[in-house]
Amino acid sequence: MPDEETKRLLNRNVKLFGVYKIFTKRVFLPLTTIYATQQAGLNIQQIGIAAVGASAASLLCDTVTGYWADVNGRRKSAQAGAILAAFSALLYIAATNFIGIFTASIVMAIGYSFLNGSMEALIHDSLVVLEQEDNYAKIASQAQSVSLIGNAVLISLVPMLYPIDKRLPFVVGTVAYLFLFYLASLLTEPKVHHNTAVETKVTFLTTMRLLLTRKTTLFFICAGFAYGLSTGTTDIFNLAIIKLGMQPRYLGILYGFTSVVGAALGLWIHKLKKLTFKQYAALDLFSSTVPFIMYGIFHSLPLAIISFVFSFIFWRYQSIMYQHYVLKAYGSTKYKATIISLISNFRSLHEIWLALLFTGVAKHLGILPSIAYGTMLPVLFLPFFLFSIGQFSANAKASLAVSDQ
Repeated sequence: MPDEETKRLLNRNVKLFGVYKIFTKRVFLPLTTIYATQQAGLNIQQIGIAAVGASAASLLCDTVTGYWADVNGRRKSAQAGAILAAFSALLYIAATNFIGIFTASIVMAIGYSFLNGSMEALIHDSLVVLEQEDNYAKIASQAQSVSLIGNAVLISLVPMLYPIDKRLPFVVGTVAYLFLFYLASLLTEPKVHHNTAVETKVTFLTTMRLLLTRKTTLFFICAGFAYGLSTGTTDIFNLAIIKLGMQPRYLGILYGFTSVVGAALGLWIHKLKKLTFKQYAALDLFSSTVPFIMYGIFHSLPLAIISFVFSFIFWRYQSIMYQHYVLKAYGSTKYKATIISLISNFRSLHEIWLALLFTGVAKHLGILPSIAYGTMLPVLFLPFFLFSIGQFSANAKASLAVSDQ
């Protein structure tokens, strides 16, 4: 059992989790695409190129930075990510042209590569030391609820600065990321006892070979697609809802509303862990598919708004639930941030072709038809995903046995 001072510091980690997550969310998220078109004059193809560049940067960096966090410290990784994200927000302000937006997108992606998985791994290890690791889904969901309340205020108010000066939301974003750096500085690295005689010999490439086996690789590919189906189509959906009649100034309110509803959902979302992994994955995929139908097939603004809220609030907890199932499958391991980041890595891979696909189809057929055709993707994907989960669940723990024995 940890001593009282260790308990106090690790419990402080848990308490900071929700506040920390408020500032990992981009307060200017609803405006990036609109800002790029109105302030920087980018066309839809250039927006697609910037999105692909960001995804490529994430693809190259996600797992490497996750491994770096596991070896060098999750606190340091969070600090590095916050500084890079702040610099990216400044680039949006200072360089309002294609090169500037493209560079800002890449720097932001690298910053989030350092952020992704670092805090979650630190919290999971904190709970291991506190002997509460079974409560990870509950604690992470509650932290997400706290963050969504704070984010609802920020994401509703910040876009209102846009008519005053289009750069002001990004000024607020810079300040938010600097505060995130301060919060990361308050964290304490938990001392989890691993078999260091074995684990310190495991290099990055060896770790990848242990994680990506014949029985687990398909799962990581599929989980990355489940993540990317929402994030890789964000820009096209933001443009689509404007085309359906939504005024840009109301986007912040819509995003803020999803945060409020999502905060309430966070009080019970952890109960979904009673579902099997396959059952949850099917539910998750369904929530991602509904907007494709409402936007692309029905062309209805009210239905689009309802489906957006439904899908977005489930997406807020998507990574938490996948982390619950995945970390449970692997058992105790030092390389938690690496595992979490590996899924993000595959998400980035899917984001590249999804962004190219949807912007390409939108250029030739229109924004709404591109979304309508996209409805086929999750339907065709589901059987492969369910099969991969069965293979993964049966073989994940064995794949890391060498490094954890």
